[in-house]
Amino acid sequence: DVDNKFIIKICTNIHNEENFKKEIEFYKSNINNDLIPKLYYSSTDKKEIPYFYEIIENVEGVTLYNVWHTFSEEQREDVIRQVCDAMKIMHSNKGKSYNWMEYLKNIFIPLFEQAKEKKIFDDEQINLLENVYRCFEQYLESNEFVLIHNDLHFDNIFINDGKIKIIDFERSIYAPKDFELDILYRMIRKPWKFASEETEEYTNEKDYSNIMTYIEKYYPELINIDNLYKRLAIYDVIYFLEQYVEHPEYEDLKEDVLVAANIVISNN
Repeated sequence: DVDNKFIIKICTNIHNEENFKKEIEFYKSNINNDLIPKLYYSSTDKKEIPYFYEIIENVEGVTLYNVWHTFSEEQREDVIRQVCDAMKIMHSNKGKSYNWMEYLKNIFIPLFEQAKEKKIFDDEQINLLENVYRCFEQYLESNEFVLIHNDLHFDNIFINDGKIKIIDFERSIYAPKDFELDILYRMIRKPWKFASEETEEYTNEKDYSNIMTYIEKYYPELINIDNLYKRLAIYDVIYFLEQYVEHPEYEDLKEDVLVAANIVISNN
């Protein structure tokens, strides 16, 4: 922190340099987006100093998790309107097409194999997950790829005097725009999962119940996507399967996998 005006971020971990570089590229691709901090200078040239670094605007305020429970519905709607405006600008950056289905298959298959090796699902549940895998081709066709934040939850959104700023772009990728909802939609249903220890006590599902309605109002293109909720359920299966394989002692993660899997294969 420099004079409460600038933040200097220095990447001292060489294993995180690619993610750090992604964040710099994200800033440069969103130079006219007033809903994210300004990037004043950055360098990946280690001739200056032996680290990647960036100088960005210091964001004042608090995270949405700190205050969301205190807001009226009118205030919440206005915040989500701003988030939608920010997403639209981010998503105006187009990327090259690639095979999204194969990309997700390559994540799912090793996790599924680990799950079978660890025998953390019974035969009926394994069959259910195999049926989910068969649905990839039916639901995951994607032709448009845009720059997404890929970690959009309320701990990464600051608010000050009613105005938001979105931070933390190290996970940004080019993907179908509905993938922006992956974490956001999961946070809406399970807000405590992404809150810090200090703010978790303030999370109440009812306070988040209208967010998707507001997104549909202010960014309908993000909601009116073919098979949206099937796609989001597939993303859920992969997300929770990864966590459950790593932590098979948590039965609630297993239930999360199975609930999402049943949504994928259901007729609705």
